[in-house]
Amino acid sequence: MNVTVTGATGTLGLACVEMLVRAGHSARALVRRPAEFERLCSEDRVEVVEGDILDRTGVAQALAATDAVIHCVDFPPSQYSLNWEALRFVLEGLGPGRQLVFPGNAWVYEPSEDGRLGPGHAKDSAVRLGQIKADLEKAVTGADGTVVTLPEVYGPGVRKGSLYSWFERALTGKTVQIPGDPDRLWEPLYIADAARALVAPLGRARARGADYAACGCAPTTRRAFVEMIFRAAGHEPRIRLHSKGLSRVRSLLRRESRALRDLSYLEERPVLLDGSRIRLDLGWVPEVDHREGIRRSVRWLRAADRGLLGGGSN
Repeated sequence: MNVTVTGATGTLGLACVEMLVRAGHSARALVRRPAEFERLCSEDRVEVVEGDILDRTGVAQALAATDAVIHCVDFPPSQYSLNWEALRFVLEGLGPGRQLVFPGNAWVYEPSEDGRLGPGHAKDSAVRLGQIKADLEKAVTGADGTVVTLPEVYGPGVRKGSLYSWFERALTGKTVQIPGDPDRLWEPLYIADAARALVAPLGRARARGADYAACGCAPTTRRAFVEMIFRAAGHEPRIRLHSKGLSRVRSLLRRESRALRDLSYLEERPVLLDGSRIRLDLGWVPEVDHREGIRRSVRWLRAADRGLLGGGSN
């Protein structure tokens, strides 16, 4: 298939482009800054299309010759409503018959006290960002597209977020601060497995209009995960817990943190995804366990620090 990835310079988009090439698809990257994408992407068998996702005409032109889109554009929380405009232009550009795959997240759910979340659970978040995300996902499945909900991701090519900062600090033996309950069950996903989950629905009729969740390889805790990072980096673990008061103060000082503040309950209760439907329908299961994923991430970060590589996942 000829597949276009939007937001291809981002963590998830870049990983999807590289996974598409490995899976034998013709990959196209729709990006605003082609030079940045070419610096980051390790694959040379990619068609690069310059364009702005908020330019309706440009998006229509970019998608005219594509069979499917993996829509990885995701505006920051303070501009989150722009995701509506971006999704509308993609749906218009694709038109009927062609395929859309959209990454979801756990913002749409109220955490369950005793089970996994995913297909079959109501998307009834009381938080504004969660409501917007839920409405976006409903628009995708309503247009016969596919939603694949992902947990937090880590691994080669991931350059943002708390997990990335944990790796950076652990590699230099610095203290890692863990927000929320460090011993609640938690299930991050290796970036290449996340990309495979988004590629898996392509060309599959039963994935049309479907809602999937891609779980991590196994539940762990944030404390145990950080300890594994330190061991892989060759340092003794140094962990500090975030106090709720400190987290609130910081959230008031940072614009993006203020927008995310109402989602802080996700730091306190288990958020585990139910991957049974994507396994049964599409045969997808995570392949990389936490220890191997952490080992690869440490190796990538050390190589990146030495200027030996620019990006990509494995």
